[in-house]
Amino acid sequence: MKTHGVIRMVFGAVLMLAACKETATGPNDLGGDTNLDLTQVGNTFTTFLNTDSYVPGFDHMQDSVVITRNDNGIVTTHAQVRFDSVFVAALDSSLGIASYPKSVKLAILDTYLKRYGAAIDSTNKQAMKVTFDLKMKVTSDGLQEFISSKGDLSRPYTIVKYAASVGDKYEFTNTEGIKITREVTYKSTTDDYQIGFMLIKVEKVEETSDDPLVEKITYYANHKFGLVGVVLRTKTGKELKLGIIPPTM
Repeated sequence: MKTHGVIRMVFGAVLMLAACKETATGPNDLGGDTNLDLTQVGNTFTTFLNTDSYVPGFDHMQDSVVITRNDNGIVTTHAQVRFDSVFVAALDSSLGIASYPKSVKLAILDTYLKRYGAAIDSTNKQAMKVTFDLKMKVTSDGLQEFISSKGDLSRPYTIVKYAASVGDKYEFTNTEGIKITREVTYKSTTDDYQIGFMLIKVEKVEETSDDPLVEKITYYANHKFGLVGVVLRTKTGKELKLGIIPPTM
């Protein structure tokens, strides 16, 4: 009888552990409301590039970023970026790769086109175009991306969770076999991040990985407006900033 009792206790403990494992919230589990004003189909975003100083060549870029689908929080955004050779030269300089051989720059470009599933039309150097569709999970609790899983919707990877604490980390290996680490490094306590004519609170997440050009990516996100900024720091010591103005602002 004692033996049977021990067996029952062990069996019960195993069941409890299994149940805990199934219900535990992992770094790539994301709940929250998916019916947001921010992610309604037809919403458009305004983006802009800048560095610490004004770059006239960036004025030679025009983009269109629009939400085309929302399936219970899985948001598809179609982006189209038009530019010319003046913009390309300005971008090369801002990234610190202007002196790189053309073959190296083309190899870097090819890496990113494949990673993002993007297509480029460079037939006319004065009217080039890049197009791509970006899928993300966007909820009231945070943001996740499917780029790292090559569009596999069963494998989302967290960019930001609004309830996270400084020091929280999200680590994973993407489909290319590259280890990626994202760490929460800052959370505003006051409205201290400028976007347009507003100051808002943000959460700052820094990403590091083995990349041919980028040393670190920093994401800035707000619980109401989503992703509002991305900063690329290159291995050449340059920083390029992408500002994002959401449709609800």
